[in-house]
Amino acid sequence: MTLQDFKLKMISELSSIYEMDELNSIFNLLSEDYLKIPRSKILLADDIDLDGKKEILFLSALERLKTHDPIQYVLGKTTFMDLEFKVNSLVLIPRTETEELVRLMLKEDLDGKEILDIGTGSGCIAISLAKNLPNAKVSALDISSDALEVAKKNVELNNLDIEFINADIFEYQSDKKYDVIVSNPPYVLESEKLLMKQNVLDFEPELALFVDDNNSLKYYKSILDFSKNNLKKSGTIFFEINCKLTDQMKKLIKNYDYQSMKFILDFDKKKRFLKVSLKN
Repeated sequence: MTLQDFKLKMISELSSIYEMDELNSIFNLLSEDYLKIPRSKILLADDIDLDGKKEILFLSALERLKTHDPIQYVLGKTTFMDLEFKVNSLVLIPRTETEELVRLMLKEDLDGKEILDIGTGSGCIAISLAKNLPNAKVSALDISSDALEVAKKNVELNNLDIEFINADIFEYQSDKKYDVIVSNPPYVLESEKLLMKQNVLDFEPELALFVDDNNSLKYYKSILDFSKNNLKKSGTIFFEINCKLTDQMKKLIKNYDYQSMKFILDFDKKKRFLKVSLKN
């Protein structure tokens, strides 16, 4: 089988699941990873013969993709903030919106600060901040010990030092105070499941995605409660939020002693981020 043969087979068998642009992207990702070919040379390598081992790799990936398994899980990795991260079905695949959140934070003067990432998952936020803020002291909390094992591997992969905390934010207590708390908690409403793609519903961890419509802000409230004792007087909180819940978030924040509250738009012009501060 040649690489071109595989591409035609993949398009034939996956065209009912993916758009053509997605198929081309998946093909390029597989080729780059399995053949170690730069993307710029893939178009010139259509006639390359796949040996037995390589053919098995490609066909095995195809079988997984036919079940809607995300390409990031098939490859076992993804890229976020130009860094490589290991991912599997124990952690959420990092989104471009979350990259926006990190870039937003990096516009602030945070180097040398104490930062806590709550609900770290793969560690993408904490690790990206630590990589770009070499003097910051970054900690990362998650209820899932399995997720933290993935995050620890990503810390090693990116040659960093981060403190991990295996705890439930609804119960966690600490004497430590932070300059910055950041969180991208579960915020997709259960009622929004019908809008989600099958590859998300079937493979990504439900605990990291969905929240009950009747208690949609529970993670934010818990983090804000935690911040009463654990955020320094000049501290700031950064949230990624559900743009449908901005009015509810406004009401919630008003119950706390914050001087500044600012909603920030994502690339789609949706209120996706919230910055709250103890100072004007």
